[in-house]
Amino acid sequence: MLFKNPAITIISLLALTLGIGANTAIFSVVNAVLLRSMPYGDAEKLVLVWEKKKNAATDQNVINIGNYSDWKEQNKVFSDMAAFADTTANFTGAGEPEEIPSQIATGNLFSVLGTNALLGRTFTQEDADNEAPVIVISYGLWQRRFGGSPQIVGQKIQLNNQENVVIGVLPEEFGWHVQKGSITNKSAELWQPWRISPELRARTGRFASAVARLKPGVSLAQAQAEMDSIGARLEAERKTNTNWGVNVVPLRTQFTGDIRQPLLILLGAVGFVLLIACANVANLLLARASSRRKEIAVRVGLGASRLRIVRQLLTESLLLSIIGGALGIGVAWWGTRALVYLSPPSLVELRNANVSLPVLGFTFGLALITGLVFGLVPALEASRFNLQGSLKEGGKNIGGSSYSRRFRNIFAVVQVALALVLLVGAGLLVKSLRQLQSVDPGFNSSNLLTMRISLPLKRYDTDEKKLDFFRRATEQLETLPGVQSVGSVNSLPFNGLHSATSVHIDGTPVRPAGQELKTGVCVTDRNYFQTMQIPLKRGRLFTAQEASEMRHVVVINETFALQNLPGEDPIGKRLLINMKAEKVPTEIIGVVGDNKHMGLDVEVKPMAYWPQPELVYPGMTFVIRSGSDPESLAPSVRSIIHGLDPLQPVAEVNTMEKLLSTSVARSRFSATLLTVFSVVALVMAVVGIYGVMSYSVVQRTHEIGVRIALGAQRGDVLRLVVLKGVVLGLVGVGVGLAAALALTRLLSSLLFEVKPTDIVTYAAVAVALFLITLVACYVPARRATKVDPLKALRYE
Repeated sequence: MLFKNPAITIISLLALTLGIGANTAIFSVVNAVLLRSMPYGDAEKLVLVWEKKKNAATDQNVINIGNYSDWKEQNKVFSDMAAFADTTANFTGAGEPEEIPSQIATGNLFSVLGTNALLGRTFTQEDADNEAPVIVISYGLWQRRFGGSPQIVGQKIQLNNQENVVIGVLPEEFGWHVQKGSITNKSAELWQPWRISPELRARTGRFASAVARLKPGVSLAQAQAEMDSIGARLEAERKTNTNWGVNVVPLRTQFTGDIRQPLLILLGAVGFVLLIACANVANLLLARASSRRKEIAVRVGLGASRLRIVRQLLTESLLLSIIGGALGIGVAWWGTRALVYLSPPSLVELRNANVSLPVLGFTFGLALITGLVFGLVPALEASRFNLQGSLKEGGKNIGGSSYSRRFRNIFAVVQVALALVLLVGAGLLVKSLRQLQSVDPGFNSSNLLTMRISLPLKRYDTDEKKLDFFRRATEQLETLPGVQSVGSVNSLPFNGLHSATSVHIDGTPVRPAGQELKTGVCVTDRNYFQTMQIPLKRGRLFTAQEASEMRHVVVINETFALQNLPGEDPIGKRLLINMKAEKVPTEIIGVVGDNKHMGLDVEVKPMAYWPQPELVYPGMTFVIRSGSDPESLAPSVRSIIHGLDPLQPVAEVNTMEKLLSTSVARSRFSATLLTVFSVVALVMAVVGIYGVMSYSVVQRTHEIGVRIALGAQRGDVLRLVVLKGVVLGLVGVGVGLAAALALTRLLSSLLFEVKPTDIVTYAAVAVALFLITLVACYVPARRATKVDPLKALRYE
């Protein structure tokens, strides 16, 4: 029966293949990110424990180690708790030196996570207490740097100029990476045991993270209540905890919190695409049912019941849907690969997306449901028959044809409405992305090459050695052909967290605990601002002497001046920035323009810039401005660094424009996918309208012939046919606008400086869709004006 109508079958299969394939591809991602079990023992019992400050922008702040120790000792809701912090390690020895993202962790981390080693063992608290130089490495690092050698356990390797023993390799699926609070923004590839000393417990800074395992029978609410109580007690005991509390977050929520809503929105979007496909196929089957009225009448005449007719037609629909589902698996496989390719680098979990057995089960179930959805109405409508009229030669009307026409019109309206909802959503996201990309970052990102150098403390054990290396590196980099200027900073914008602390303005009253002024803190060299082309607003920048010797000077940004020194001249003011043990004020010598640091959509915060000698960091990121393609400088840059120190790796070699692009990758991912789905929906909706109008013209051929024979002009026929399409289009647009107003509010958290009810987007999409619908109506209407009256009068 399907082969008897090849055109309808092919169009139906194409629509179903796209609809089912797109849904399967998105579900494969949803399954990998939101549904798949996590590779940790009894993972649903794992939680992250954060500090949170009242009225702060985030409730997931890195933690103070002293507080962590008290939490661990005083709580009665966790069976165990571990602390960890992201860092980097310089790997030298076999092959090219490499900076490897790593973690330091308390010895119980792997026991808390319920993870065992694939080879060897994981480290324990005893290893941490003894400060043993042992490490555990990831499966990926084992394969990449050691060729998967089974002799890796017990092998000694050089990390940060110190010998370490590999005691274990973790399973391939381990994937432990908590993006919040990460200073590397990368998944760790090796782990070192971390001993929390009394000195470390006494520090006031916040830089670590904590994971805990709930005791059996303890709920999340109970754990939160317990930690709230402990947090309140610690707040009362310590001034540094004023206005600070505790937040307990389930591990799955932690991993999926930022991507959960966008994925569910995309899943809903492809669901709309599938509904449009179903409406399209249902329309085609309704049209086909009209041509099969005599066949159905013969079946009835031979004794078939209405139930038997419905079963016959549903069988055909299900077969069509299952074939479409089988073809959709191929589309899903390709689509999943495309999704992984287009996804932001930060979505590590999405890398595991594939068409697995659960996904295949979803596809099969979807195909069956789809077959029933689009097949039921045509089957019921086709089983309405007038046996005597249908068997007459030339009988034009199938029983229930008015119902058939009504259903076809409803399906056409539904397609237009759903397409409009998707187009409005895509329009809002695209406009939001453009708004985001148009934000001025506060510096000139073009022709900038960036690279990070992290010096090992074993070799560079004094501030003088560190400063000397960075000075010599800068001098040699400046000599490269095409290089215009070179600068460095400890925390590059769009490439990780920066430090922040409290600050006191000399000569002003001391503020109460918890109400201190706050500032971010970065350390730069003399040429950083000139290289980044961050404008100087007032005062001056660092001199050569201030950049090489401690002179207690500081440069602030405009936001610092506006928020902390409103209406005052900041030049000459003295600040006490609580980042060092010695409490020595530094003098403000200049004010530079604001620049975005954490993201284009993140509000600029007060920032203080110290010259390198004021607070010497072993890790600095160089920024190199060239007159042409900055990437062409990368080999020469590596050569200079290796010339200064053959064992020193060069990490994070990127252009500033790439870092900017990566910062909006998640917004671009959502906007791109929703736009693709919207275009597919639009094509299907237009095909649906065109199909309805074309079939309407065929049905009304006799009527049109009579009208022309009685003197109707072509313009009259054109208006007659187009008017029906216009009505369907207007109704579809109206229903779609109402649905869009209700549904696009779900996009609020994904939009930047764009309202979910943006009138311009709604109007543009509605007008464009209506015009496209008008064109889809005009083509069959134009064909109707060319009907030959003589042939039309003999039609049927």
